[in-house]
Amino acid sequence: MTQTTVTVARATAVDVPAVANVLARAFQDDPVFAWSLPDPDRRRACLPAVFTAFTELYLPHGETYVTGDRAGAALWAPTNIDPFDGEPGEAFGAQVAELLEEDESQRFLTVGELFGEHHPVQPWAYLQLIGVEPDHQRRGLGSQLLAPVLARCDATGTPAYLEAGTVDNRRLYQRHGFEAIEEITLPDNGPPVWLMWREPAAT
Repeated sequence: MTQTTVTVARATAVDVPAVANVLARAFQDDPVFAWSLPDPDRRRACLPAVFTAFTELYLPHGETYVTGDRAGAALWAPTNIDPFDGEPGEAFGAQVAELLEEDESQRFLTVGELFGEHHPVQPWAYLQLIGVEPDHQRRGLGSQLLAPVLARCDATGTPAYLEAGTVDNRRLYQRHGFEAIEEITLPDNGPPVWLMWREPAAT
């Protein structure tokens, strides 16, 4: 792996298109999104708008990060904050319903419901999404995007949690202290997903 050092900063409203587009390209071949949107052309057409909705939902909570070259982005939720609660979550669901066909929307929402059913009870910082441009992967950008929040988790004694949809991603997270606590499988012969927990490191 070639290490590339980049700056990582909190995203602002002007970054929404860049964040959405890099996530769309990063997740084009992701097994979970491929299960939700099986047709690759539909997936390529819909994901930028889907990730725009995700980014606009998470941005107000101040834990959305982007690399200086806009080649990678990460959406975190702070401890005790669920961006999907209340009106914002309802608006997100309405956006998804408008963007996707009924069967696509149902599969997409099934993923969210299944993940929600398995969320731990105690407080934790939540990594909803992290993605790097395909031609910038394996250069350490994902690690650098994880660093700001994980350093704060260590300083404040806060656990972190995420779902990993590929073996490569699972390995990346394991290198940063996450452990797979459960493996679940999406319905209808869907792909496996690893639920991963990280205890704060001693400082």
